[in-house]
Amino acid sequence: MQIQAFLIDSTEYGGNARQLLASVTQLRAMDYNVAVGVLGKKTPWSKLLSDTGAMVTHFESKGLWDIRALFRLREWIKNLSADSIHVITLKAMDALGISSPSYISRTFLSGLPQGGVRVNPWRQKVFARVKKIFCPTIAFQNKLIKLGMHPSKAVHLPPGISLLTANSTSKPFPHTPYLLDCGPFNNDFNHRDALWCMDILHYVKPEVKLCLSGNGAQLSSLRSFRSALLTKDKIHFTGATEYQETILKNAFIVLVTNINSGGYYSALESMLSGKPLIASSTPGMEELVVDKSTGVLFTPGEPAELAKKIRLLIDEPARAEELATKGRESAESRFSAKHHVAKMLQYQDD
Repeated sequence: MQIQAFLIDSTEYGGNARQLLASVTQLRAMDYNVAVGVLGKKTPWSKLLSDTGAMVTHFESKGLWDIRALFRLREWIKNLSADSIHVITLKAMDALGISSPSYISRTFLSGLPQGGVRVNPWRQKVFARVKKIFCPTIAFQNKLIKLGMHPSKAVHLPPGISLLTANSTSKPFPHTPYLLDCGPFNNDFNHRDALWCMDILHYVKPEVKLCLSGNGAQLSSLRSFRSALLTKDKIHFTGATEYQETILKNAFIVLVTNINSGGYYSALESMLSGKPLIASSTPGMEELVVDKSTGVLFTPGEPAELAKKIRLLIDEPARAEELATKGRESAESRFSAKHHVAKMLQYQDD
């Protein structure tokens, strides 16, 4: 059976790593041989990938022009028996383009930044040569087409995710009820609404706590922002975790507060776990979440609106339970790893 190959820049916890693990797990369940190349160092999620039976290789890259890592990548590519390779993120594609430029025409590209893609001459050449670019939402697909991407290249591949079953060293967050907002925190403005609304909630729901789980480049900025709030003692950062299942299990409401496109995997993970979801009303999110049915949408940058919707769900537990149930049903029927992989293989066969 044909081998399925993936190349990713990092397996640090995040949407791309979650999608990769869900896809690899599903492919292994279908008896496919899977090879995964990782530019960066080993992480707990690397072990989860290996535990599926996939062949995982790390190149321990220290930067884009790390010659040793690029040489290892080139040798890995040469030894692959795959007809094509699924490249996740532009960093991984850049490394592939430097080490094995002739292989670009055999790639499927995904994991592009949802906030925007800078199309320079190099990107134009790459985008023109890849087989397909997988877009998690129609909104992002249309954005790429407006940037000049041919419609036959940019295709819609909805995300698909599954909950993990591996043992976790993470301990449950001890305070209840609590809101959960998951990282990675690479844009502090994406999460300020969650922090800011705590000062508003304090006057009507003083018992509520907020847990922010994950790591990221802007974590220190968010910590500084917390220090200026009245409710700083009710806002807790857990730091990096292997995965969120334990913390997610005990959350009352999950927040996805992006001010721009993104946060899709956090939203789907919360829906699949049967938790009420409140998410920003961004173009991509509106395709995944049906407002007032499978979740609740709010206007990004409006913490007062967010606080009001949190309070309503706390006051109406039956309504919260209904949202959670419909959210889980939607995630299972529309955004399962099985459906994602089936469509991915269909594009590959085409």
